[in-house]
Amino acid sequence: MTLRQLELLIAVAETASFSRGAELMTLTQSTVSQHIAALERELNTRLLDRTSKGIYLTAGGEVFLQHARRVLAELDVLKQAMAGFHGLENAHLTIGASNIPANYLVPRLLPLLNQQYPGITVNMKIGDSRDMLSELHNGKIELAIVGARFDEENFSYQPILKDRLTLIVGPDHPLRDKQKISIKELVRQPLILREDGSGTYQTLLKAFAGAGIDASSLHVVARLGSNEAVRQAVSAGFGCAFVSDLSVRSNLQHGELFKVDVRDLVIERNIWLVRLLERTPSPASLAVSELLLQMTGALGTPQAAVN
Repeated sequence: MTLRQLELLIAVAETASFSRGAELMTLTQSTVSQHIAALERELNTRLLDRTSKGIYLTAGGEVFLQHARRVLAELDVLKQAMAGFHGLENAHLTIGASNIPANYLVPRLLPLLNQQYPGITVNMKIGDSRDMLSELHNGKIELAIVGARFDEENFSYQPILKDRLTLIVGPDHPLRDKQKISIKELVRQPLILREDGSGTYQTLLKAFAGAGIDASSLHVVARLGSNEAVRQAVSAGFGCAFVSDLSVRSNLQHGELFKVDVRDLVIERNIWLVRLLERTPSPASLAVSELLLQMTGALGTPQAAVN
């Protein structure tokens, strides 16, 4: 059974004529007769009585006609819904973001999104970078914005922004007035770190290894699961920490936190826009991705996507 057969049956029933129904559908009468005969054989039900006085619907034909009209009406609704989907008039997009992008990039994106695509509603999940990639792999989100790149072949990574990790201390910390310290001094400092799955922690590990710092020699006093918790602990005078420059710009300007450089240790990373390679992107995800790239483009030159 095809939609075309439904349309042909309706045309013949409404015109009460094979010839007029065929003309309405721009087909030959014999073609229309063959389609309806095939439909009757498939259903094992006579739908039309062909008499010398004209064409009449059988009882089975009346039932069929009623449902056929409903099916085609729903088809029109479906077409309208898909037109709205492509036109981004009423689209819902679920994304995931790790701590830094969730708090310092996505909020900046939303006003721009509302201006250019007011029909898109964004639902955001928040977790560490590895958690968000797991959500992406399981199909629970369509895009992920994270601070770490893991070597997995089924993801496409688009770097959208360069972010620097800055060592911060609180107003009462002994290092607040020191512009620069050595790596040896750093190793002696009480240090707060993020959790294992965070992009910040993964970036730190690579930077420490590159600088010849044994991570096990660090004086780690706490492992906290969010950037905000780390920032509040340092502000209260509990140790020091490496955090995203994006997250503390305002605090540094207002003297709530203080930046300390470490000689021979510059820690930079990409913020990544990630999608699942095997999933076809929706128009909403393409629109949001393009807008995000435009927003972050002034802060860093986007590179080609990396599989």
